[in-house]
Amino acid sequence: MRINRESTRTSVFQECWICCLTVPYYIGKSIGISLYCRKVEVHRTSGGLFSQSIDVGPGDILFINGAAESLGAFAVQLAKEWGAKTVIGTASKLNHDYLRSLGAVPLTYEEGLAERVRAIAPDGVDAAFDTAGGEGLRAAVDLVEDKKRICTFFAHDLIEELGLRVVRGERSAARLAELVELHSKGKLHIHIRQTFPLDQIGDAHRVIETRRGRGKIVLTLD
Repeated sequence: MRINRESTRTSVFQECWICCLTVPYYIGKSIGISLYCRKVEVHRTSGGLFSQSIDVGPGDILFINGAAESLGAFAVQLAKEWGAKTVIGTASKLNHDYLRSLGAVPLTYEEGLAERVRAIAPDGVDAAFDTAGGEGLRAAVDLVEDKKRICTFFAHDLIEELGLRVVRGERSAARLAELVELHSKGKLHIHIRQTFPLDQIGDAHRVIETRRGRGKIVLTLD
C-alpha cells in the first residue's frame, strides 16, 4: 500500500489510512468517515487513558488542563457521562461559552490557577487530565493528592520531574463501540472546525499553522 505524506511541523496527512484489525467495529451509516477517524484517535487517547489510569467515576471532581482542545473537550463529555460531579477546565476566554455548553466550569490559564480551582472545589480535586502542559499541569500536581490519578497526554518531558507515571491508552473494540453508541445518542460530539478537499491541502495547513480556532481540520477524499 502506498502512502504519501507531507507535513509542516507536526501536521501530517495521508492518502491511505491503515486500520488496526485489533479493534474491528462496524460503525454503521450514521457516522461519516471524518468523524470515525477522529473517534478512533480519541478512543485511543481520552477514552483509553480515562478508563486505564485516572478512572473517572460518579461523584468525582475533575480538572482538565486544555479543556477546549479536541482531546480535552472529549474528556469533558466522557467525564460528565461517567458521572463526574464537577469538571473544571482551562481555556482561553473565547472558549469559555463552549466549555459551559459541554458542562464544564471554565477558567483561564492565568497565574493563581490552583487557588482559583480550589475556590470552586474547596474539598479538593480527585483527578486531572492534561492536554496542554505548562503551569496547568503543575497546578494539577498541586491539586490532586493521588498522583496516580494525574495523566498528561502532552508534557511527557515533565513526567519524571513531577513524579507522574507513564500511561498509554490501549486499543479496545468495546471502548470504541461505547463511543460510537454515545455519539449515536447525541451524548458525544466531535468538533470539526473546517474540512478541505485533498487538493486544497496547502490551505488546510495554513489554517492549522495559525494555531487559532478550536476543533480539527479534516481532509476529505472524493
